[in-house]
Amino acid sequence: MTLMEVLIAIAFIAIALLALLAMLSNGYNSVAAGGSVSKATDYARQEMEFLKSVPVTDARFANGNDTPEARVTRSWTVAPVGATVTPNRLWRLTVTTIASQTGQAVGSPGISLETMRAE
Repeated sequence: MTLMEVLIAIAFIAIALLALLAMLSNGYNSVAAGGSVSKATDYARQEMEFLKSVPVTDARFANGNDTPEARVTRSWTVAPVGATVTPNRLWRLTVTTIASQTGQAVGSPGISLETMRAE
């Protein structure tokens, strides 16, 4: 084997390793983004279940927002639907959660859940 053949072989190996490194980096970012979206979904479901269980006369049954943990923001709206009256009033509940990773939003802008609730 000549020196030129060895240098060409090293160049091919280096290119293959760089491609592998790029794939691993993208894979890591995808897993991290998936974890952030999963976390956002869990927090959105948690607030949705709370809003579905609290009485409509409770002061906590209202629009709001919070930060359940670092880099996770959550907001919710409670809106009456149509011209319904007690005891058959309907409410639209919307919860939106945004999880960011290292200060940047990942994946979709956030998770938004919506449901209807009777009084």
